[in-house]
Amino acid sequence: MHESGSASVAGELYDLPLKILRDHLVPAEPPELEIGVIELEDGSAALATVLRDAVLDSALLQSGDIRDISYLGDWREFLQREG
Repeated sequence: MHESGSASVAGELYDLPLKILRDHLVPAEPPELEIGVIELEDGSAALATVLRDAVLDSALLQSGDIRDISYLGDWREFLQREG
């Protein structure tokens, strides 16, 4: 599983061809993110977009340019609060 730690967050699960992942989704992600393996609530595994481990200790995270919102458990909750 991903090495940066864990937090329970709501997510969306999609079944899509690897070609779409390779050709469209991965190239569109910002450089701070990567594809990693996460554990789902039922114990199964899935690919997910995660923060690169190297970013955890970087000045980018400490500068506030990237915010950890995992304590909210849902990115939609963050959007509602930030409105």
